[in-house]
Amino acid sequence: MRIALAFFVCLALSPLGPVWAGNLSPAKLRLADAAAEACLSSCDNQNAACKRVCPTTLGTPCIASCDSQAQVCRQLCQSK
Repeated sequence: MRIALAFFVCLALSPLGPVWAGNLSPAKLRLADAAAEACLSSCDNQNAACKRVCPTTLGTPCIASCDSQAQVCRQLCQSK
C-alpha cells in the first residue's frame, strides 16, 4: 500500500521537475538530497516490514517479492 502511495506521489510530482530545475540553489539541492534519503529509508523500512510478514512456508518467494518491490521503490526515489 505504501509503495503504491509513494508511486502515485512520484507520478504527481514528476511534471514539476523541469519547473524546479531552473531554480536550483545549494539549499534546494540539500533539500532534494534529504528527500531522496528519506525516500530510500522509507523503501528500506517497507522492505523490512514486508519480510517480517512472510510466512515460513513461502519464505523464499515472499522475500523475493519484497525485494522486487523494494527495488522498484528505490528506482522511483532515484528518478525524482
